[in-house]
Amino acid sequence: MKFSQKSVAAYTLFATHLDTLVPEHESKRIVLDNLNWDELEFIAKEAYTSEFYQEAPNPRIMMGMFVYSCLADKTYRELEEDFSYNAVCQYACGFTEMKQRTLDHTTIIKFEQNLGEENILKIKDMIEMACIKKTPPRSKGSHSFDTTVFESNVTYPTDTKLMEQVRKFLVEVITTHQKRVKQNHRHYGRVAKAEYVGFCKKRKPTKKIIKKMKKSQLQYLRRNINQAEEVINALIKIVETKLDKKQSKKLKTKLEISKKIYEQQRALYEGEKIKNRIVSFYRPEVRPIFRGKTKQSTEFGVKTGMTIQGKTLTLGKKSYNNFYDGHGLKETIMVLRNKGHPVKEMIGDKGNQGCQRFLKQENIKNGLERRGKQEKSKNIPKKRFLRERNKMEGAFGTIKNVFGLMKMRAKTEFGDQVKILKACIGYNLKYAF
Repeated sequence: MKFSQKSVAAYTLFATHLDTLVPEHESKRIVLDNLNWDELEFIAKEAYTSEFYQEAPNPRIMMGMFVYSCLADKTYRELEEDFSYNAVCQYACGFTEMKQRTLDHTTIIKFEQNLGEENILKIKDMIEMACIKKTPPRSKGSHSFDTTVFESNVTYPTDTKLMEQVRKFLVEVITTHQKRVKQNHRHYGRVAKAEYVGFCKKRKPTKKIIKKMKKSQLQYLRRNINQAEEVINALIKIVETKLDKKQSKKLKTKLEISKKIYEQQRALYEGEKIKNRIVSFYRPEVRPIFRGKTKQSTEFGVKTGMTIQGKTLTLGKKSYNNFYDGHGLKETIMVLRNKGHPVKEMIGDKGNQGCQRFLKQENIKNGLERRGKQEKSKNIPKKRFLRERNKMEGAFGTIKNVFGLMKMRAKTEFGDQVKILKACIGYNLKYAF
């Protein structure tokens, strides 16, 4: 993937010039032409200071692919195809001619991993600052704040379903590796599965039936955890290749999660209250976030606080935990000020009304909606308040639907964070830049 500047700008006999394929008035080309590519290229070069790659790919091409992926919101395999056949994609990568080129999708994944969250944050902040500079003077410093949850693609959890997932994983580990380590275990997989299927078929199980099912599942889990631990410990002693070491390390982390789930479920069965309860075996960092909405009262994912200033969307606090909206507002204001963004006025809903005194101390115009009787002389007129609030809700709908944040399918915490940051970059490039 090493390209010289001559090969990037060179003309070949059969290639078509990209100026003819991507016209000047094309919206994506206008955005790409106005970006500071020297600064973006410098960030890409910084990402390869480690010895992760012996030969780092061309920073201009890879950064072009990163920006294009933020604008297009496509899967990595679709990006691989676009690199070969899409004129806008090749224009973003800095080529001057359209011809068939190849780039493996794993190179794009590794580039993002090597960039890391810090460098992606730098790119996001750089684009945010450029968007704020283009904001009209009357809109500068006027922010509309709200929180939303970007949901992870996990099934709605129940105690029985969670324990069944753990049991199935442990049985699979035992059956796959017990012959290799010369062990033989009776895991009762068929019996446990038949019991669970019979329980699922019941339309309205009583509390007594549910409690009985939980008790039997806990017994199966206790047996399978001990058996899987014996198998994994024996497997670690005989590993030879790097692949085996990596696999055994993953199995050990999964075993620790299984033990934690068993302990929590046993405590719940005995009537104790558990904080930070694991609700997903494959995504243990995900927490239930109660929102109290009619359609779906509880959501599972990343809760974020965001503000919109003019057309620019800025990201504040983000966490898997259900933080209080007022605390999110305070942290978001501090984040905005640390970045050098002006904060003169803050508009928000009733959930932030605990921040009235804080806004007064910070000399910020209070535009938060209050509960109870409203004052006759408001700080912000009702029409402007509603307009700003509608703009914020519209931004949430756009970023979720257009940039694929309705159900995040990332398998790790890093994947979720990167997906949110890329969506913010794409939103600002498309609507505010």
